[in-house]
Amino acid sequence: SRRLSGQPEKNSSVHPHDSVVQCSGDANTTMNFSIVLLTLLNIVSAHAFTTPADSLQLGRSRTSTALEADVSGTPTDRSRADELFETYDVDGNGLIDRDEFDAIVSKMNSSSRRREFISVLTAGLGSLVVATEKNTFAFGQKTLRSKYLEPLAESKQNQLFPTALLSSDLDDSIWRTLKARGFSPQNTLFGHSVCADEVNMRKEQTIDLMTSRWEEAFTLGGLAGLPFAGKSGFGAYLHHVPDDGKLLILFAPHVGIDEEGRVGSLQRDGQAAVSTACGAAIGAYKELQKRGKTKEDDLVVFQQENSRQFDPQLKEIIALLAPRLKGIENSEDSIAFITYQMYGIIRELIQSCIVDTKDLFDSASEVAVVGGIMVNRRKGGDFFQPLSFESLRREQSAPDDL
Repeated sequence: SRRLSGQPEKNSSVHPHDSVVQCSGDANTTMNFSIVLLTLLNIVSAHAFTTPADSLQLGRSRTSTALEADVSGTPTDRSRADELFETYDVDGNGLIDRDEFDAIVSKMNSSSRRREFISVLTAGLGSLVVATEKNTFAFGQKTLRSKYLEPLAESKQNQLFPTALLSSDLDDSIWRTLKARGFSPQNTLFGHSVCADEVNMRKEQTIDLMTSRWEEAFTLGGLAGLPFAGKSGFGAYLHHVPDDGKLLILFAPHVGIDEEGRVGSLQRDGQAAVSTACGAAIGAYKELQKRGKTKEDDLVVFQQENSRQFDPQLKEIIALLAPRLKGIENSEDSIAFITYQMYGIIRELIQSCIVDTKDLFDSASEVAVVGGIMVNRRKGGDFFQPLSFESLRREQSAPDDL
C-alpha cells in the first residue's frame, strides 16, 4: 500500500530514452542532450586513442556522419544536428574543444539532478496520496453511516457489544498508544490470530488496516480465531521480529449481525442467501447440542449439517468449548454468549504461547497484545469490541494495562 509502481501503462510503447524525456521538465532540452551524448559516445568510442590530450576534436562532418548512422539519417535530422552543434560550438570554429565539452557535461549533470529531484518529489507526493486515502475512506464512512444504517443490526450491536469501535478507530487508537511506547513499522512485527474467514480480510477493515499500518503481518490463527499455528508457529513469529524489536498481537473471534439483527448471521458480498459467521464456532455449538451438552437451540439460519470426517480444527474447537456452556440458557443471545466464550479460549491460548516461550525476550524487547471481538456487518463497516490491551516489557514481571 505504500509502494509506487514504476511499470508503464498497458499498450504503451516504451523506448529506452522515454523515461529521460518524461521525467524532465523540459523535454526538448533533454532530447538535445540525449542526441549530443549519443553522438559524442559514438565518436569517442571510435577515436578515443587518437584525440589530443587537451582537446576533443569533434568536427561538423563527423557529427553529421554519426547522426546519420545512429539516428535516422533524414535531412531534418542532419539539420537538427547542425543546429545542435552550433549551439555548443561557442567559438564557431567548427570544433567542440574541451571547454565546450565540459559545458555540455555540466548541463547534462544539471538535467540529471533536476530529473532526480522531480522523481523524489513525485514519489513523495504519491506516498502522501496513498497514506491519506485510508483516512479519507474512514472519514467518509463515519460521515455517511447514517445514510445506509441497518437499524436492527445497529440496535443489536449496541446491546451486545456496547463499546465496539469502527475498524479505522481501533487501528488509530492502537497506533497512537503504541507509538508513544516506541513501536514503529520498522521495529515491530504484527501478528494476528483471527478466523481464516475471508470476511475478516476485507479492504479497509481491521486486519487490512493494521497490516498496512505495520507493513506486514504473521498469521497465527485458524478457524474461529484460535492460534492453530501453535507454539511452533509462535516461535517462528518471534524469531522473525527485527533485532531487539517489538511484537504486536491482535486476537479475536468474529461474529456477524445481519440486517434483521440476527447475531451469527451475515449476508456476504455476491450472495443472496444468508450464511453463518463464525461458521466454525456455531458449528461446534450445534455439534455440542446434538451430543446433549446443552438443550436444543432453535437457530433459524444455522441448520446446515457438516459430515466431513477430516476436521481436526473443528474437533479441537468443540473440545475447548464444551466445558464453557454453563449459563448459556440465561444469556441474552446464545451466539453472542458463544462468541465471548471463544474470546476467552483464544486469550488463554495466546497467553500460554507467550508464557511458555522462554526465549521471548532474547529476541524481542516488548510484546503488546490486543484482544476483542470482530463484528462483521454487511453495511457501514466492521466493528471491534475491545476487551483487553496489555503490553509486557523485557524488564517487567507483570504487563501494563493499556
